Amino acid sequence: MSISIEFLGMQRILTKTDGIDIPLTHRMIVNDVLEYVREHYPALNLDEGTVLITVNQKIAHVGRVLRADDTVSFLPFICGG
Repeated sequence: MSISIEFLGMQRILTKTDGIDIPLTHRMIVNDVLEYVREHYPALNLDEGTVLITVNQKIAHVGRVLRADDTVSFLPFICGG
């Protein structure tokens, strides 16, 4: 069983991939995935306030428990005027 992590926009350029799969561990939460990505891709800016985290295309809190085959994405905030 695994979790998919989807990279978008500039994240694809920095990671050189559209996404990765990681093994699902017991009681894995969104924050565990966030820490995994920060550790393996330090060039990504995934600080709080710079991305919106989604699970299966729905906004998710960092404490959300993940299930097999969930897809986590980090949507960069877009500003404009």
